[in-house]
Amino acid sequence: MWIFGCSGGCVSNRLIKKRYFPMNMKVIPLFVMLAIFSDAAVAGGKGVFGPVDTEKVMVIAHRACWRLGPENSLKAIEGCIRLGVDMVEIDVRRTKDNHLIILHDDAVDRTTNGTGLVSDLTLAQIRKLKLREAQGGPGSLLTSEAIPTLEEALIAAKGRILINLDAKGEVREQAFIAIAKLGMEDQILIKSELAATDPKLISAGYIGKVHYMPLIRENAVKLSDLVPGYGYTSPVAYEIVFQNDNYLIEGIDAIKKQGSRIWVNTLWDDICAGHTDDKSVLDPDAHWGFLVTGLGVNMIQTDRPALFIKYLKSIGVR
Repeated sequence: MWIFGCSGGCVSNRLIKKRYFPMNMKVIPLFVMLAIFSDAAVAGGKGVFGPVDTEKVMVIAHRACWRLGPENSLKAIEGCIRLGVDMVEIDVRRTKDNHLIILHDDAVDRTTNGTGLVSDLTLAQIRKLKLREAQGGPGSLLTSEAIPTLEEALIAAKGRILINLDAKGEVREQAFIAIAKLGMEDQILIKSELAATDPKLISAGYIGKVHYMPLIRENAVKLSDLVPGYGYTSPVAYEIVFQNDNYLIEGIDAIKKQGSRIWVNTLWDDICAGHTDDKSVLDPDAHWGFLVTGLGVNMIQTDRPALFIKYLKSIGVR
């Protein structure tokens, strides 16, 4: 049975597959489930990412929609929701007094009017800073936006947009506590570069609790030989970093056979064989189009979410 998700301010236009609902949802009457979707809640399990044979392509905004607000800010997250973006990628850091905040760099210099390492600053000190517009940097104007805490970002996104949470090590474990407290496990995607045989992955506490995605970088081992080993993690997707199209092409069938999606980053040349956002703006068919219609890539992380969504609509896959 398939149930259509909602559009507009909801999580996405994706199909939700009933067999992937968590056990506690299977007993809910159908009319209640439909009401849940109408309230923009996120269905659980692998199905929130849609079946792999759908033509719908998921759009992920890198550091949220930073053209609509400072990167990793609440305003940028809200901008993504208004655009109809499926997922925001946000980064987590820990302050000197053990609070989790949303910031990419280990220092506040680039994106705020402050200086210093996040790990040397308390939350109270960080709260006094203002974010710079867009991606920050020298000459960028200050905004009225403050650095959000992880909890604030989660609350802003709850039931409205999926989250790819970039959090590592002990920070990740602390982040899971906040996620569980808000009951948002089904909305979170975590990735790692751990090998399928790595004991750290085999024993990872997040497997089966949040959505998981292996990150595989092009190497001497064929992609199709690596993918089967990750089956026990029930990956919703594979993030592939590649310099040569053929590396990805060779492994596509193996990934889709597992029922997983294919995630590509169109941010920089050396991670997507040159099919970047900048090149796609000039010739979208040759790059975004090649990835989507030529190779079957169905999750793309982009710095141009508005233009990418417009392009996907123009070719009838959104």
